[in-house]
Amino acid sequence: MIEQELAAHEYVRTVDLVDLLDVSVETVRRDLAVMESRGVLVRVRGGAVAAGHKTRVESPYSERSESNQQEKAVIGRAAAALVPDDATVVIDVGTTALHVVRSLSPRFQGLLVTNSLPAATVASERLSCGVVVLGGRVRHGELAVSGMRSQEFLRDFCPDLAFLGSGGVSVSAGLTDFDYDEVQLRRVIIEVTARAWVLADSSKFGTVAPFRVAGFDDLAGVVTDREPPAELAETMTTAGAEVIVGTR
Repeated sequence: MIEQELAAHEYVRTVDLVDLLDVSVETVRRDLAVMESRGVLVRVRGGAVAAGHKTRVESPYSERSESNQQEKAVIGRAAAALVPDDATVVIDVGTTALHVVRSLSPRFQGLLVTNSLPAATVASERLSCGVVVLGGRVRHGELAVSGMRSQEFLRDFCPDLAFLGSGGVSVSAGLTDFDYDEVQLRRVIIEVTARAWVLADSSKFGTVAPFRVAGFDDLAGVVTDREPPAELAETMTTAGAEVIVGTR
């Protein structure tokens, strides 16, 4: 039955299997471990994905910052066009988010809140808006801040919109990413923000990273550089998430 669920959905959650099979969490976890040893699936936090499904380890920041530059610039311009001049906006970590900051209009006089030290630096150098950096733990090599302090600090704000980084977007798992603390912070960003947008270049389509952030029904939409595959686009729009494709 687990294999059938994987064939149908590519990603299964442990809690859903507990309900489906009417067994304990421990039983499901043991079954998943056995199936992983046989090469049937790959366990990820909260569930499993089918073996061979597109999942990956996050590449280093320096490598990501050099990849897909044109695509990320397209996404940055499209996302920046959504920002009113007086908005309170949250900029998440990630190399694509930096392009949003670089594309913001010089007329932007709102408040920029970020857990990305590079984003704060770029904003303070080229914009005259207010810039707030969340406190917390700095991830080595990423210059990304996260942790409980970041989450608590963020709850004092009422942002108009946010732009979230992404490890992957897929039909089966929605928005996923690689660092657990940053995933928890993204969930708070979604909770406190009026409209949260995902930044995802087309290389993220179909990817399932280890940690699930949210479903598409929790998001305003996805800003990307090309049309998603038909099934993914339909899943997004059915959930009420808008798809914005930037122009080159």
